[in-house]
Amino acid sequence: MALIPLVALAIAVVTAFAWPAGGQSTPPGSPVVVEGTVAMSIEDDFQSGRATRRYYLDTSGSAKRYDLRLTPRQANIVQPGMRVRLTGSLAGGILTADQADHGVVVLDTPAVVAPHKPR
Repeated sequence: MALIPLVALAIAVVTAFAWPAGGQSTPPGSPVVVEGTVAMSIEDDFQSGRATRRYYLDTSGSAKRYDLRLTPRQANIVQPGMRVRLTGSLAGGILTADQADHGVVVLDTPAVVAPHKPR
C-alpha cells in the first residue's frame, strides 16, 4: 500500500517535466518564424457590395492553420498555394507578419495549370 502513493508521485513528477517538451507552446505575442502554404477565403457581403479576403497559413510540420494578419503590401504579394516563410508574432492562433519587407518571404510559387479547352 505504501508503494502506490510513491508511484503516483513519481508519475506526477515525470509528467510535469515531460509536458513542456511535448506540448510546448509559444507565449502569446512571442516572435516566431513559421513556414507554410498560404490559403485564402473570400467572404462576399452582397448587401453592402463588399468582399473581404482572409488569409491563412497552413503549416506542413504541425498540420496547424493560422489566421494571418498581413499589411496591404504583403497581401498583394502572396497568392493561395505559395509557400512562404513568415516572421512575426503569434497570439491566440493569429499570426501577424512583421511590417518590414522581410516579414513575408516567398519560398515557392504554386504551379500554374493550363485551362481546359472546350471540345
